[in-house]
This record gives sequence, structure tokens and C-alpha cells, in this order.
Amino acid sequence: MKINKEYISTNRDFINGITIEKIEVDSIGIENYPTKYTVIYRASCHIQHPENKPPNPPDKIFFGKKGKYSWTEEFVETEFVHRGLSRYTTDSTYNSPWRPLSESHEVCPLEFQSEQWYFITIGHPSVTGVFFYIDKSGKEHQYFLPSGVSPI
Repeated sequence: MKINKEYISTNRDFINGITIEKIEVDSIGIENYPTKYTVIYRASCHIQHPENKPPNPPDKIFFGKKGKYSWTEEFVETEFVHRGLSRYTTDSTYNSPWRPLSESHEVCPLEFQSEQWYFITIGHPSVTGVFFYIDKSGKEHQYFLPSGVSPI
């Protein structure tokens, strides 16, 4: 998997889309990525699957270009804690299907900022997510977190 400010790519197709969470960090663990944080915003990419045809999801999603996907966004305030390979929240409304979604966007409504942490999920059972950070000098860092589930 590769993430930068322009796109995310993987050798696993993005059949379930992705979600990018902008986070406020409370603490950093010994692995140098956040272990306790609050999600303040999230943008979700929804893959457009053709009707009556097998899915043909992209292996690269561009943030600033149109593609076979659309985006929604929402402002949230949900605390998370990472323990081992998993993350937990006590907020039962975080993944609630009853939350209203924003209007659809053709490109990602989020713009990556320097000195800001993000958590990206790709909807694949073998991946918990990826922490993404851009430092003061503009260098991009990513911390891949496997879920511990073996892909089949």
C-alpha cells in the first residue's frame, strides 16, 4: 500500500472504498504513532460499481481527481484507543447507519495538512488501518497496522 497527498494505491482492489479520519492526538505510543486520539472529521470514498457486471474496483484512488467513486464527509467527535492491533471506542454512534451523510463530492473534500495526523481505513479484513502524517518539512510518514486476520 502506498499513500501520499495525491493518491492511495494498493495491490488489493478498493472494493469497499476508504475512509480518511482527521484526528487530534492525545498520546503517541512507543511505535511513534497515536495510541489515543479523537476523530474530528472523516471523508469516505464510495466506489461506484456498475450494475449487472462484476465489480471492477480501482487499485488507485486519487484525492484531487474524479474517478469511479464519490466522497462524503462529516464532522464528528469520537475518542479512540489503540490496544495491540485493534482500536476501540465507547461511542456507539460512530458507525451508526442512521447518521446523515453529506452531499456527494466528485473529489475528496479533505486537504492534507502538515503536522496533522490522519487514520485511513481501507475496508479490508487484514488491515486495521494506516496512520498518515506529514511533518514540518513536508515528508510523508505512514504506519501500517495489520489486523492479525489472515487474508483468504
